[in-house]
Amino acid sequence: MKLIHINALSVAFQEDTILALLEKGNKFILREYDLELTPLKDLKEFRGEKGFILHADNRGLLLSIDNRLVLINKHGAKDVLVAQNPNNFFWHATSIDNEVFVQEYGETPTAIYLSRNLIDWRKLITNVKIDKKSKHFHYIAYDPYRDQLIVTLGDGNPVRVAFSNDQGATWKPLYIGPWQFAPIEPLKDMIVFGMDSGIVKGGVGIYHFPDGHWKFIFLKWLSSGMRVAQMCDLKQLDNSIYVAALGTPQAVVASKDLTTWYPLYVESYKEDFNHHMMLSEGRNFLACSTGKSLLIFEKDELKSIISSSNPVMSSYRAYMDRLKGLGFTLKRILIA
Repeated sequence: MKLIHINALSVAFQEDTILALLEKGNKFILREYDLELTPLKDLKEFRGEKGFILHADNRGLLLSIDNRLVLINKHGAKDVLVAQNPNNFFWHATSIDNEVFVQEYGETPTAIYLSRNLIDWRKLITNVKIDKKSKHFHYIAYDPYRDQLIVTLGDGNPVRVAFSNDQGATWKPLYIGPWQFAPIEPLKDMIVFGMDSGIVKGGVGIYHFPDGHWKFIFLKWLSSGMRVAQMCDLKQLDNSIYVAALGTPQAVVASKDLTTWYPLYVESYKEDFNHHMMLSEGRNFLACSTGKSLLIFEKDELKSIISSSNPVMSSYRAYMDRLKGLGFTLKRILIA
């Protein structure tokens, strides 16, 4: 592992270099690093308070800067979309061929937007159209195995996951229930959802194909008195290891089976959710941002880290939490 303590808010691989969005005072710096985390050059500066790297292709780079979506290309940088609420921001993006979808987060209503050229954007759907009790979208992902878009929603609403088979034109619920999710990881025979729940301590939801049944693995943090372990980002790497970046506590953890998780890096135990715990996978490396640090791991070293570490998160029966979930279901779904 290589680590530098710098306020990295977001990270993305671009071939064999790393792009990091850094906070410095009241401005952002988009900086390029090599695989040793040596700075190569500063690309752009922006004024703002919250920022994320969302998408990159041969047409340009999309950044979320406060409530603005900024396109950087050979012509410079320009705002191409502004959230209707000044307190909202664009948190995640995904793509289908040349079509790019971005997800808004914040105060209701939030929306999913589509562009075919990264310049002109069209609103597809708001969270309240899918579930009028929801506050906002949490994540958007494209499932290439089923050719569908998937979103997660919160907070305190019945419809937690929805999908679209027509590139965002219409949406149907995939999961209605008590367990809330943020990150989405589509795989060949299942979709894995990282929990961001106020009812259960933590966990993952797994939607299996082809039979379409749900399985839930409830997880708890084993030390430091943490009440919850909430996932901000989740990936299965091409070496089959799962890696999660936790918003609470602020940690990067890895697992072979989604049941027992081992520490790659633990930064702090603050209860406030950190939206900047982000992951990016390159050919041979995994990069992570934490808002306070920038990290890079060789993927080949992860198995040895797991085998030489004690777990920090493992499954539990969750009897009382299941009862709370039943109460949520009765109150929000069956009775309503």
